[in-house]
Amino acid sequence: MKKPIITNSNKLYRKAIKIIPGGSQTFSKGPSQFTNNFAPKYLKKGKGCKAWDEDNNKYIDYVMGCQPLILGYADRDVNRAVHKQLEIGSTFSLMNKLEVDVAELLVKHIPSAEMVRFGKNGGDATTIAIKIARAVTGKQKIAFCGYHGWHDWFIASTDKSNGIPNFNKQLVHSFEYNNIESLENVFANNKNEIACVIMEPITVPEPKCFTKNCTNKACKTSNICKKNNFLHEVKKICKKNNALLIFDEVVTGFRYAIGGAQEYYNVTPDLTALAKGISNGIPLSAIVGKKEYMSLLGDDVFFSFTYGGECLGLAAAKACIKKLIKEKVPKHLNSVGSYYKDNLNKIIKSHKLEHFLFCDGHPCRSIVTIKDIRNYKNLEIKTFIQQELFRRGILWAAYHSLSFMHKKSDINKTLKAFDETLEILSKIIKLNLDIKSKIEGDLVSPVFRKVSDFNSFIDKKNN
Repeated sequence: MKKPIITNSNKLYRKAIKIIPGGSQTFSKGPSQFTNNFAPKYLKKGKGCKAWDEDNNKYIDYVMGCQPLILGYADRDVNRAVHKQLEIGSTFSLMNKLEVDVAELLVKHIPSAEMVRFGKNGGDATTIAIKIARAVTGKQKIAFCGYHGWHDWFIASTDKSNGIPNFNKQLVHSFEYNNIESLENVFANNKNEIACVIMEPITVPEPKCFTKNCTNKACKTSNICKKNNFLHEVKKICKKNNALLIFDEVVTGFRYAIGGAQEYYNVTPDLTALAKGISNGIPLSAIVGKKEYMSLLGDDVFFSFTYGGECLGLAAAKACIKKLIKEKVPKHLNSVGSYYKDNLNKIIKSHKLEHFLFCDGHPCRSIVTIKDIRNYKNLEIKTFIQQELFRRGILWAAYHSLSFMHKKSDINKTLKAFDETLEILSKIIKLNLDIKSKIEGDLVSPVFRKVSDFNSFIDKKNN
């Protein structure tokens, strides 16, 4: 099977690297993440869950614009709303009714939302949440878990911290998901100094149950406990230490439930950052939360910029949220995601690769975890799998950002491509062949390494 023709992609990239630093606007859309010299570098159109590159190769897409396209590319209803708004104005000299309309939708459906303000990127929402928490508590330090955007307060904790004043590194302290002791240690080592805990409510594993002999049926059957899980314990610790709890639901919002992971796991934070799925790829984010904290944005905490009330994103969000509700999109994502995850793991097991390869996470946003095995490194294995999936018309970066337009037929085509790919991989490993000789492009690399209290490494692919 031949590799995709990428002539036009490569021509464009040769121009780009001369005038665009790094060649890409978003790190994880760049060649370091997609098998450089084999994979395409530019997409020119998308429809539903399909995308076409500059050389007209067609792919079933599981990256979906780095996860905002919850309804799929070029959704008719969202596009119609944006076109209609564009005809009467995209931004105005005074406020616009859409600000109230979308805020009312969020207050109605997001458990933590009593008041709302809008931004444009997820990092806008997480960063203003940090400012609010510091203003409320009078404290400076942050406990965090997960990825939270490109702003100084967070990126200071990574190896991409050039240009950031060193004092930022002293203000952020990471803890480990599902390890409550690690969070307790952060508070113990920084007594009366932690302003807030900011975390993704779920990354890959489900929040661990903290009830001995739990009688919750869901907990026993699917490891999903909504009565006393890790998130509940985190909330208790925050309350005990007079720190705010912030959920970064930039990715999880609207996917696990309309009200996000906080609704799904029955834990209401003080503040919530939303983006991505809120508007199906038209730029918009939101910070929502309790009135007593959000009210500080009226005068005391400054959060203002020209495009804060820009109407195309708001029009898209109004149409998007209504459609998510009407079509019960989270239910669809869970259904097709369960089918995909279960069958992919069956295929992995059929090729006897389950000791280092596994599809993990929640069905609506699963990820293939890859471990080193013997002399084969995880990034080599990932690159090979990605290469062979590209060859078979699948755009993949280890995680599966399913959309409303991913149907069973798309999943079946993808499973067939995985089956063929993993059959080849199993032979390589069984015969102890050189996997590098089978890779026709460059190895993919991590986005960044996180320099944390646990010296752990992150390989994030959703920003």
